[in-house]
Amino acid sequence: MSYNPYATDTGNPYAADDGNPYAVEPTNPYGAPADTNNNQYASNNPYANDESYEMNNVSQPGGANGDDFFTKIQVLKDDLNDYNGLINQLERLQVSALNAVSAEELDAIKAQIDSATSNLRSTQSLEIKPKLEDLFTSCGGDKDKEQQTENIRNQFRNAIQRFAKVDDGYRQSNQNKAIEQYQIVNPDATYNEARQFVDQIGDQQVFDEAIAMANRKGEAIAVLDEVKARHQEVLRAVQLTAELNELLNDLQELVFQQEEVIDSANQHIDLAQGQLERGDANVIKARDHAKKGRKWRWILFWVCVVLICAIVGAVVGGVVGSRNN
Repeated sequence: MSYNPYATDTGNPYAADDGNPYAVEPTNPYGAPADTNNNQYASNNPYANDESYEMNNVSQPGGANGDDFFTKIQVLKDDLNDYNGLINQLERLQVSALNAVSAEELDAIKAQIDSATSNLRSTQSLEIKPKLEDLFTSCGGDKDKEQQTENIRNQFRNAIQRFAKVDDGYRQSNQNKAIEQYQIVNPDATYNEARQFVDQIGDQQVFDEAIAMANRKGEAIAVLDEVKARHQEVLRAVQLTAELNELLNDLQELVFQQEEVIDSANQHIDLAQGQLERGDANVIKARDHAKKGRKWRWILFWVCVVLICAIVGAVVGGVVGSRNN
């Protein structure tokens, strides 16, 4: 069988479980969408209230550069608020999609899900990411700025991970519901047979065979159409998960690239220090050579003086001696 990205069954995160982050009501896993105020992501969302993640009080450097940096911080905070609001909207739409009772209703909700997902992709890739990259180049070695930039990066990473978790839960729930619906059409099918069918639903021949095997053709077609629609949602979620993982890797690379710049600067500093030390050694050596040169010049000077004195003495002595004779 071809590659199956859903081999691991982690259960339905929308099922009625006390520990289920996607549960709507304990007694009805596919009930009406939960109120935003009761949504665990809305209540625990670190971006829902500006005050919950305000920047720590720091001494802001004066001048236009400092004001520009903190303006960029505020813009990114606003973008993160929008990003998390879109995740909340997407989560509500996904719960509604799981409650859909027909392929037509599901298709209508899917259009809204696609729109919300497109807005999320645009916000994360065209708004937040490039602005964050620019922020990393605006710190100028200021520790307070670097800390706030790191905080924004961590908030963005946490939001991406939350987005991935929400969408992965939706994928698992769609897969489980599609399996249940197939077993309604073919009650004799085992869970593994139903899951294999859902994984291969894109194959029209498999789809036609399932309809032929069903007792009530009209009902089977309607149910299998919905199964097919849910399978498309599963595939979309898998693709989105890959994109989010790539974005997380890009964020990690962003930090790594900054560290490379610092390491390169340190290497240049070490190289310059080594050159200075070698230069100092050369200066000392040249000074020693100069001292020795001056010493030998003085020695040579005095030797010449002595020799000249000796010669003069000898000449004078010879002249005096010749006169005496």
